[in-house]
Amino acid sequence: MVIVSYIASLVATVLGLIEPFGKNMKTIFIFNFSGNFLVGLSYFFVEEPALTGALICCVACCQVIINFAFETKKKPLPMWLIILHAVAFTAVNLLVFAAWYDVLALLASLLFVLSLAQTNASNYRIYYFLNSGLWIVYDFLAKAYGNLFTHGALFIATLIAIFIRDRKNKNKTISA
Repeated sequence: MVIVSYIASLVATVLGLIEPFGKNMKTIFIFNFSGNFLVGLSYFFVEEPALTGALICCVACCQVIINFAFETKKKPLPMWLIILHAVAFTAVNLLVFAAWYDVLALLASLLFVLSLAQTNASNYRIYYFLNSGLWIVYDFLAKAYGNLFTHGALFIATLIAIFIRDRKNKNKTISA
């Protein structure tokens, strides 16, 4: 079943390489949902299933759907909903906590909450970059090597997107 993990990670990597370059949050949400679903599937099928990572990705999919609905209606996320997302991630992490490095998954998921609460794609990318860094360490410790590759690629792609999209836009604003 490890092969399923690697295939899911590979597809998530391809989709994830497109995500950080999204111009708006709706596009980012679509790719983010797909990526979280596939990465969660991958965590489930590693040799020793990383249940914390898998369940956090499941909760993340739910959060993305909720945030997408608010974005579609052009409504900001209410603070109570952001807090509810953070509580949900914390509860899931505590329920399946199995190794000390599961704390990294919790921290990454809280950064995820902050990233999806952004209305500006530029701010989203900064949180997503930090989030990917934490997942890289988690993946290594959890021996989820397919996801390590995925998060490593996303980390680099997000960094490139920050320089291409956000620096370029900042330079246009300054010269105008």
